[in-house]
Amino acid sequence: MASPELDAVLGLLRKHPFQLDAGEEELRVGLDRLGKAFAPPDGITREAVTLGGVPAERLTAGSGPAVLYLHGGGYAVGSPQSHRHLSGLVAKETGGTVWLLDYRRAPESPFPAALDDATAAYRDLVAQLAPRTPAIAGDSAGGGLTFALAVRARDEGLPAPSALVAISPWVNLGTESESYDLLARFDPLTSRDIAAYFAKRYLAGKSTREPLASPLFARLDGLPRTLIQVADRECFLGDVVGMHQRLLAAGVDSELAVWKEMFHVWHLYWPMLPEGRSAVAEIARFLAAKA
Repeated sequence: MASPELDAVLGLLRKHPFQLDAGEEELRVGLDRLGKAFAPPDGITREAVTLGGVPAERLTAGSGPAVLYLHGGGYAVGSPQSHRHLSGLVAKETGGTVWLLDYRRAPESPFPAALDDATAAYRDLVAQLAPRTPAIAGDSAGGGLTFALAVRARDEGLPAPSALVAISPWVNLGTESESYDLLARFDPLTSRDIAAYFAKRYLAGKSTREPLASPLFARLDGLPRTLIQVADRECFLGDVVGMHQRLLAAGVDSELAVWKEMFHVWHLYWPMLPEGRSAVAEIARFLAAKA
C-alpha cells in the first residue's frame, strides 16, 4: 500500500501541470525551483569539477561506489540544481561518490550533444578511476542517455561501466506505445504530447528510431548488469518493459522493478515521499552487490 504522503505529492503535481506553451527558460527555472526547495542530505561534500571538459558536480559521502549521474528533463531542462538533492542521496545511501553532469541541452544543442558530453565525461572518469570503472545512472531522459552512453562506450572499445541504473528511462522518443493511451489518466507528469514536445527539440529532425537517441532500438549485447525502476502508472511503462525484454534477449543481466502506484521519477520527491527514499535505498543495494 502506498504511503499517506503520496496523495499530497500527487496533489502538488496536479496543481502545477506541465505547460506546453512555456518556453525552455521558464521550464528550466521551474524544475530548478524543485532543487532549491529540497536540499541534499547531510554528510555530503560538494565540489565543482569538469570531466572531459564538461562541467559537473562531485558529491561525496565516502569511498564506496563511483557513479556518473545523468539528470532528466527531456534533454532540454534539468540541471545539477534540479537533481543535486537526488544525486546527493544516491551518494549518501551508497557511501560513495556521484559525479552529476551538466551536459548541454536542446534546443540550443540538439542530439548528439548530450551523448557527446556524456561520452567525454565517462572517458575522463574511466581514466581517473582505473582500474575501476564507474556505474552510470540517470532518470527519464538521463535514463535513456545512460543506455546510449553504455552502447557507445561498448562500440568505441571503452571499459564497460560497472553497472547501469535507469530510473523511469525514456528509451523511445517515439510515442507509439499504447501505454500513452492506457495510462494517460493516471500519469500526472508524462503524456504523448509532452514526450513529442521534448523529442522534437532534441532530435532536430532526426528519426525517433535513431538508436543512440532511442536505445530501445539499439544493439544491447555486452552491456553490464542493469537495474531499471519504473512506476506502474507512467506512460513510459510499455517502452520500459520492452527495453527490459530486449536486454534479457541480448544476454544482459537486467532487473526490472515496477513500483506500484508511483509516478514518473518519484525519487525526486524523496524529502516528502517515503517511496522515493526506499527506491534510492534499492539502488544503493544494487550498486553495492557484486556482479
